Amino acid sequence: MKNLAIVGAGLVGSFLSIYLRKRGYNVSVFERRPDMRKSGEYAGRSINLALSNRGLRALEEVGLAEKVKPVAIPLHGRTMHDVKGNLSFLPYGTQGQFINSISRSGLNIVLMDEAERLGVNIHFGQRIQHVDLEKNSIDN
Repeated sequence: MKNLAIVGAGLVGSFLSIYLRKRGYNVSVFERRPDMRKSGEYAGRSINLALSNRGLRALEEVGLAEKVKPVAIPLHGRTMHDVKGNLSFLPYGTQGQFINSISRSGLNIVLMDEAERLGVNIHFGQRIQHVDLEKNSIDN
């Protein structure tokens, strides 16, 4: 079985680790920050994330869509303010389509929990400084 390393346990790294583990790879994830599930440190670029059908399909592929849907809030459109302060509503579709608002950190926690449940090793507090592809090694 091949061993793979992923740098970063954010949304992409955690999702990729699940995807690869389900395909039979041994996966280790190296994250420079402490474990947000233990430290309560949820810093990030935004509080919520817009999750579209494409994102839900990716979560379905790894078996997590049904776990995430109950905590997603459907957004059917956006309200816009013009320069005079008037409001207008723009729907996301003409037939009731919507995107889902979900907590970025909440989704990341679900992904990390599932990754570890599948046997992915997540190493927190590990800042990777160098990758040597010829020697197949990483230095932190």
